[in-house]
Amino acid sequence: MVLKNKLFLIVFFCYLIFANISISSQIFDYETEVFVNKLLNQIKEVNKFKKDIKISVIKDDDPNAFVFTENRMIISSGLIEQAPDYVSLLAVLAHEVGHLHYFHLEKRENSLEQLSKLNLLTNIAAITGGILANDPQILAGSIAGQANINNFYLSFSREQEREADLFSIGTLQKLKLPTNSVIELLKILEQNALSKGYDEEYQKFSTHPIFRERYQMIDNNTLNEKFKYNENIQNEFNFIKAKFLGFNDKSSLGALKNDHKIYFESINNSNLGNLQSSLEKINFLIKKYPEYVFLLETKGDILRSHGFISESLEFYKIVLRKYPNNHYIKYRLFLDTNITKLNKNKKNNFFENNLDLLIQFPTNKYIINKFIKLAIILDKEFWIDFFNIIHQSNEFKKQEFKEKLFALSEKTNDKKLKKIIYEYLKI
Repeated sequence: MVLKNKLFLIVFFCYLIFANISISSQIFDYETEVFVNKLLNQIKEVNKFKKDIKISVIKDDDPNAFVFTENRMIISSGLIEQAPDYVSLLAVLAHEVGHLHYFHLEKRENSLEQLSKLNLLTNIAAITGGILANDPQILAGSIAGQANINNFYLSFSREQEREADLFSIGTLQKLKLPTNSVIELLKILEQNALSKGYDEEYQKFSTHPIFRERYQMIDNNTLNEKFKYNENIQNEFNFIKAKFLGFNDKSSLGALKNDHKIYFESINNSNLGNLQSSLEKINFLIKKYPEYVFLLETKGDILRSHGFISESLEFYKIVLRKYPNNHYIKYRLFLDTNITKLNKNKKNNFFENNLDLLIQFPTNKYIINKFIKLAIILDKEFWIDFFNIIHQSNEFKKQEFKEKLFALSEKTNDKKLKKIIYEYLKI
């Protein structure tokens, strides 16, 4: 059925508003991923949920969150910006884990089959690097279309949504976390819905319980006991929220105060071209929080955005030493390194040490092009063949592409190349 109006799917904890998702782009920010995974680990532990969940963050002003095949979860920048605190964000994540826990995805097999054909993640535009490193060169592709995602969510039943809601509320109870911020966020979202013309009567056409029902659900399931609200986690969340608001030039500071407000102003000043004021503020925070190395990454991003590339690299290297799995910093260092200044031995080490980037960013043409140059210089015959295959292919899922990779894997004895080929065959 073709709907004349876009359906607003009101979701209690994952509040999906699809207004601009068709042009959303992915944000690669390691600090945010570390933080979200920390919350997910709490959810998984108290619910004895063993499966790994892979998250992606997209740039979208509307608060969105959803899960799809292979336990992948997408959350929007708007969700981070509008969530009053870490508990309300955790509740959103718990709702989505609830869908996975109760096998709701498997129960929607037909919709999942359609969604898999959209190749969602590989079609999301990538802003690769820190959240401030908005390099237009790296933008490529777009997220799945509005209509396709709406059709996907129409297959959720209202009962499944209630089940996920109760899973989320139960998670808050197990963690002894308060629900007041969740109610606060619900009210914000309800006002947003009403301002767009989605009144309660219209909401009844959604597969999700209306706001009134969900307020009641919280009241009926909230226990009166001593809460374990973590101020340190909230402080981390406030810094991330300030970074997102600053990066997206949001003039409304909301609940940001004190050092978090200074952080926002540092990023916002940089966006407005006032580098001196920006650096003064970020240096103040770095001195006050010497263990919070992500501030150094932000300083690197600020310097980079003003053309101070070599200076920014020094700060990135410090962060990478503490977080060696920060592939987004590694990506920038890889692209910015001048390989002509390296001797042959260092070129080979540089090649070997950055192969994991091919797994993290398998379709990134800038990475592939640089590896091709290195492979030719180092006379790596089988690697040259490999890069020629993936460089010339327009569609990694084609049988011809897979056959060529498999044949190359049979010819080479290079274990690292075999591993990379295996990863590409899984795409």
